[in-house]
Amino acid sequence: MMHIQRLTRPALPLDLSETKLFLRVDSDIEDLAIQALTDAAAHEIEDTAEIALVNQVIRVTLDGWPDTDRLRLPIGPVFGSDPTFQVMADGEQIEADLITGKRPVLVLASATPEALRNARVVIEYEAGFGSTSADLPPDIAHAIRDQVAQSYDWRGGHAGEGKAGQHPRGTSGQSYALQRVIGRYRGVRA
Repeated sequence: MMHIQRLTRPALPLDLSETKLFLRVDSDIEDLAIQALTDAAAHEIEDTAEIALVNQVIRVTLDGWPDTDRLRLPIGPVFGSDPTFQVMADGEQIEADLITGKRPVLVLASATPEALRNARVVIEYEAGFGSTSADLPPDIAHAIRDQVAQSYDWRGGHAGEGKAGQHPRGTSGQSYALQRVIGRYRGVRA
Protein backbone atom coordinates (compact mmCIF):
# COMPACT_ATOMS: atom_id res chain seq x y z
CA MET A 1 0.00 0.00 0.00
CA MET A 2 1.19 3.51 -0.83
CA HIS A 3 0.66 6.44 1.55
CA ILE A 4 1.38 9.93 0.19
CA GLN A 5 1.99 13.09 2.25
CA ARG A 6 2.84 16.63 1.23
CA LEU A 7 5.23 17.61 4.05
CA THR A 8 5.44 21.19 2.86
CA ARG A 9 2.66 22.83 0.92
CA PRO A 10 3.42 26.49 0.46
CA ALA A 11 0.65 28.87 -0.45
CA LEU A 12 0.62 29.57 -4.14
CA PRO A 13 1.91 33.11 -4.48
CA LEU A 14 -0.17 34.11 -7.50
CA ASP A 15 -0.22 37.86 -7.74
CA LEU A 16 -3.48 39.05 -6.18
CA SER A 17 -3.53 42.22 -8.29
CA GLU A 18 -3.33 40.16 -11.52
CA THR A 19 -6.14 37.90 -10.33
CA LYS A 20 -8.26 40.92 -9.42
CA LEU A 21 -7.58 42.41 -12.85
CA PHE A 22 -8.71 39.11 -14.43
CA LEU A 23 -11.89 39.30 -12.31
CA ARG A 24 -12.36 43.02 -13.03
CA VAL A 25 -12.45 43.79 -9.29
CA ASP A 26 -11.22 47.24 -8.25
CA SER A 27 -11.80 47.33 -4.50
CA ASP A 28 -9.86 45.63 -1.71
CA ILE A 29 -12.99 44.49 0.15
CA GLU A 30 -12.96 41.00 -1.40
CA ASP A 31 -9.19 40.34 -1.18
CA LEU A 32 -9.44 37.60 1.47
CA ALA A 33 -12.24 35.83 -0.41
CA ILE A 34 -10.34 36.03 -3.71
CA GLN A 35 -7.18 34.67 -2.06
CA ALA A 36 -9.16 31.81 -0.50
CA LEU A 37 -10.69 30.96 -3.89
CA THR A 38 -7.22 31.06 -5.47
CA ASP A 39 -5.80 28.69 -2.86
CA ALA A 40 -8.76 26.33 -3.29
CA ALA A 41 -8.35 26.26 -7.08
CA ALA A 42 -4.61 25.60 -6.77
CA HIS A 43 -5.19 22.75 -4.33
CA GLU A 44 -7.88 21.32 -6.63
CA ILE A 45 -5.36 21.16 -9.47
CA GLU A 46 -2.64 19.70 -7.25
CA ASP A 47 -4.83 17.01 -5.71
CA THR A 48 -6.76 15.99 -8.82
CA ALA A 49 -3.87 16.11 -11.31
CA GLU A 50 -1.37 14.68 -8.78
CA ILE A 51 1.15 17.48 -9.27
CA ALA A 52 2.99 20.02 -7.14
CA LEU A 53 2.65 23.58 -8.44
CA VAL A 54 5.46 25.17 -6.44
CA ASN A 55 8.33 23.22 -4.88
CA GLN A 56 7.29 21.07 -1.95
CA VAL A 57 8.56 17.98 -0.16
CA ILE A 58 6.63 14.76 -0.81
CA ARG A 59 6.85 11.67 1.39
CA VAL A 60 5.78 8.29 0.01
CA THR A 61 5.54 5.33 2.40
CA LEU A 62 5.31 1.81 0.99
CA ASP A 63 4.53 -1.45 2.76
CA GLY A 64 7.05 -3.34 0.64
CA TRP A 65 8.67 -2.55 -2.69
CA PRO A 66 6.80 -3.63 -5.87
CA ASP A 67 8.02 -6.53 -8.06
CA THR A 68 10.05 -4.28 -10.36
CA ASP A 69 13.18 -2.18 -9.86
CA ARG A 70 11.26 0.95 -10.97
CA LEU A 71 8.63 2.97 -9.16
CA ARG A 72 6.70 5.85 -10.72
CA LEU A 73 6.49 8.54 -8.07
CA PRO A 74 2.92 9.65 -7.48
CA ILE A 75 3.39 13.43 -7.60
CA GLY A 76 5.42 15.31 -10.21
CA PRO A 77 7.08 17.11 -11.75
CA VAL A 78 10.70 16.76 -10.66
CA PHE A 79 13.15 18.84 -12.67
CA GLY A 80 16.85 19.64 -12.48
CA SER A 81 20.12 17.83 -12.95
CA ASP A 82 20.59 17.12 -9.21
CA PRO A 83 17.14 16.53 -7.68
CA THR A 84 16.72 16.26 -3.92
CA PHE A 85 15.52 12.81 -2.82
CA GLN A 86 16.13 10.07 -0.26
CA VAL A 87 15.06 6.41 -0.08
CA MET A 88 15.00 4.54 3.24
CA ALA A 89 14.09 0.87 3.80
CA ASP A 90 13.53 -0.17 7.42
CA GLY A 91 15.55 2.87 8.51
CA GLU A 92 18.55 2.29 6.24
CA GLN A 93 19.36 4.39 3.20
CA ILE A 94 18.97 2.65 -0.16
CA GLU A 95 20.84 3.74 -3.29
CA ALA A 96 18.57 4.72 -6.15
CA ASP A 97 18.51 6.91 -9.22
CA LEU A 98 15.77 9.39 -10.04
CA ILE A 99 14.62 9.90 -13.62
CA THR A 100 13.28 13.46 -13.66
CA GLY A 101 10.40 14.88 -15.67
CA LYS A 102 6.66 15.46 -15.45
CA ARG A 103 6.21 11.93 -14.09
CA PRO A 104 9.42 11.05 -12.19
CA VAL A 105 10.57 7.45 -11.81
CA LEU A 106 12.74 6.00 -9.05
CA VAL A 107 15.12 3.18 -10.09
CA LEU A 108 16.85 0.93 -7.56
CA ALA A 109 20.63 1.12 -7.98
CA SER A 110 21.87 -1.76 -5.81
CA ALA A 111 19.08 -3.42 -3.83
CA THR A 112 16.75 -5.89 -5.53
CA PRO A 113 12.95 -5.72 -5.41
CA GLU A 114 12.93 -9.12 -3.70
CA ALA A 115 15.17 -7.87 -0.86
CA LEU A 116 12.77 -4.98 -0.20
CA ARG A 117 9.48 -6.83 -0.67
CA ASN A 118 8.66 -6.86 3.07
CA ALA A 119 10.48 -3.66 4.03
CA ARG A 120 8.85 -0.41 5.11
CA VAL A 121 10.11 1.98 2.43
CA VAL A 122 10.04 5.74 2.90
CA ILE A 123 10.82 8.01 -0.05
CA GLU A 124 11.14 11.78 0.28
CA TYR A 125 11.65 14.05 -2.71
CA GLU A 126 11.06 17.60 -3.86
CA ALA A 127 8.49 18.12 -6.61
CA GLY A 128 7.18 21.24 -8.30
CA PHE A 129 7.55 23.53 -11.30
CA GLY A 130 9.77 25.94 -9.33
CA SER A 131 9.90 28.09 -6.22
CA THR A 132 7.49 30.86 -7.33
CA SER A 133 4.29 31.26 -9.32
CA ALA A 134 6.40 32.78 -12.11
CA ASP A 135 7.66 29.21 -12.75
CA LEU A 136 4.13 27.89 -13.42
CA PRO A 137 3.21 26.96 -16.97
CA PRO A 138 0.89 29.67 -18.36
CA ASP A 139 -2.00 27.22 -18.88
CA ILE A 140 -2.02 26.34 -15.17
CA ALA A 141 -1.96 30.00 -14.04
CA HIS A 142 -4.84 30.73 -16.44
CA ALA A 143 -6.84 27.70 -15.23
CA ILE A 144 -6.49 28.83 -11.60
CA ARG A 145 -7.72 32.32 -12.45
CA ASP A 146 -10.55 30.94 -14.60
CA GLN A 147 -11.68 28.72 -11.72
CA VAL A 148 -11.48 31.67 -9.33
CA ALA A 149 -13.62 33.72 -11.74
CA GLN A 150 -16.24 30.97 -11.97
CA SER A 151 -16.32 30.46 -8.20
CA TYR A 152 -16.38 34.22 -7.56
CA ASP A 153 -19.23 34.79 -10.03
CA TRP A 154 -21.27 31.87 -8.71
CA ARG A 155 -20.74 32.21 -4.96
CA GLY A 156 -24.13 31.91 -3.37
CA GLY A 157 -25.72 30.69 -6.63
CA HIS A 158 -28.06 32.51 -8.96
CA ALA A 159 -31.75 31.69 -8.80
CA GLY A 160 -33.45 30.67 -12.01
CA GLU A 161 -30.26 29.90 -13.95
CA GLY A 162 -29.35 26.29 -14.65
CA LYS A 163 -30.30 23.33 -12.49
CA ALA A 164 -30.12 23.59 -8.73
CA GLY A 165 -26.58 22.93 -7.52
CA GLN A 166 -25.16 22.86 -11.05
CA HIS A 167 -22.73 25.43 -12.41
CA PRO A 168 -23.39 26.64 -15.95
CA ARG A 169 -19.81 25.90 -17.16
CA GLY A 170 -19.37 22.25 -16.23
CA THR A 171 -21.38 19.98 -14.04
CA SER A 172 -18.67 19.49 -11.41
CA GLY A 173 -18.20 23.11 -10.49
CA GLN A 174 -14.82 23.05 -12.25
CA SER A 175 -14.28 25.55 -15.04
CA TYR A 176 -13.53 24.19 -18.49
CA ALA A 177 -9.96 25.54 -18.32
CA LEU A 178 -9.42 23.75 -15.00
CA GLN A 179 -10.81 20.50 -16.40
CA ARG A 180 -8.50 20.70 -19.44
CA VAL A 181 -5.41 21.38 -17.31
CA ILE A 182 -6.24 18.51 -14.96
CA GLY A 183 -6.66 16.20 -17.94
CA ARG A 184 -3.41 17.41 -19.50
CA TYR A 185 -1.25 17.02 -16.39
CA ARG A 186 -2.87 14.08 -14.61
CA GLY A 187 -0.77 10.95 -14.43
CA VAL A 188 -2.19 7.69 -15.70
CA ARG A 189 -1.44 4.61 -13.63
CA ALA A 190 -1.05 1.30 -15.38
